[in-house]
Amino acid sequence: MSQEQSDAGKISNNLTLRCMLGFTFFMVIGFEMIMPLVVGQYVGIKGFSATSVATTLALRRFFQQGLSPVSGFFADRLSIKKMIAVGVLLRAVGFMLLANDSSYLSLVAAMIVIGLGGALFDVPLQTAIGKCTTDENRTGYYSLNNTITGIGTALGPLVGALLLNIDFKLVCVGAALCFVVNFIITLFTLPDRIQSKSQQMATGFFDVFNNKVFRLFICVMIIFWLAAAQIDITYPLRIQNITGKESSISVMYFIYALVTMLLQIPLIALLKRHMGNIEIVLIGMVVMGLSFVVTAVTDSPLFFYFSVGLFAVGMLLARPSQQAIVVELSKGKHLGTYLGISSLSTAIGCGVGTIIGGRCYDFSNFIGNSQYQWYLYVLVSLIAFIGFLLVKIKRR
Repeated sequence: MSQEQSDAGKISNNLTLRCMLGFTFFMVIGFEMIMPLVVGQYVGIKGFSATSVATTLALRRFFQQGLSPVSGFFADRLSIKKMIAVGVLLRAVGFMLLANDSSYLSLVAAMIVIGLGGALFDVPLQTAIGKCTTDENRTGYYSLNNTITGIGTALGPLVGALLLNIDFKLVCVGAALCFVVNFIITLFTLPDRIQSKSQQMATGFFDVFNNKVFRLFICVMIIFWLAAAQIDITYPLRIQNITGKESSISVMYFIYALVTMLLQIPLIALLKRHMGNIEIVLIGMVVMGLSFVVTAVTDSPLFFYFSVGLFAVGMLLARPSQQAIVVELSKGKHLGTYLGISSLSTAIGCGVGTIIGGRCYDFSNFIGNSQYQWYLYVLVSLIAFIGFLLVKIKRR
């Protein structure tokens, strides 16, 4: 029996982990059926600038991941179940606010509420995963979790596109209902309390910031997310520009999700036989950089979709391994705080990366040259690669 099969067996025998996989499925399908359409809806249909819409997406990131350190601290000390329950309800409310898409202010309000909901449930859920998994099955769980994420990411945009043919408000309602389902899952299946012993708030943060390798890792993660954020803003704008069709965004995300779904577990399992988590992340950065190069040199939809597939491979290699590295660096102490601070890197990197992506897209249209921005992302990927290499050296 392979290690991945053994890990899957351990996960299948754990009711809490199975329920959290179900939670992930509805969370992703609800999010992905609506969020990829926001850019096309507000830029392509309503005529807002890419920069203004990118700013609201960044605002959602800042509220979700920016508050994650506080959420992580409370995840170590309060009822994880109650935090997740309130968070998913807030996100459902945020999606219903998107149904009132009459103004830019309503979009801003919806993104803030969506972000706040995510801040409440994201880190507590990751904390529960970290505490319910073991060193032996953790990477296997993250790979399986990312496969479920891939399935949800594949189905979500398709469901969203079908509902969009009827009305955008119906998409908002469908997304909100997915998080209502997660509210029910949370209430009836998740344990009420998975935490470490109560400690002073300053103790947890001091331990995190005193970890030199973790500090370097977080700085590199910020750079990583500057590049990774482009899948949420620059890629959908680019394919819509190439084809002239908003529906092509859903096709792009379907390809991204399909690659993730098919390759996540077998590719990670193959590489884990020969190398550690940090080496897998390094390979992922190389593949991600290549995807930006391919995107820069093509105006063909077919080659663009190929570059999206490359990007997906880079992400599926980098993400689960990064998550496992955070748990390893915490050494079992203050896990919620470590995960919260780690999410802060996502807030900064994705937030700034999204704004940069929107601004670069507007500027490229202004000067009539869309290639320069992609080489900028290649450079960012190279810097991140060097940073992760330094983390590998420091860990030794």
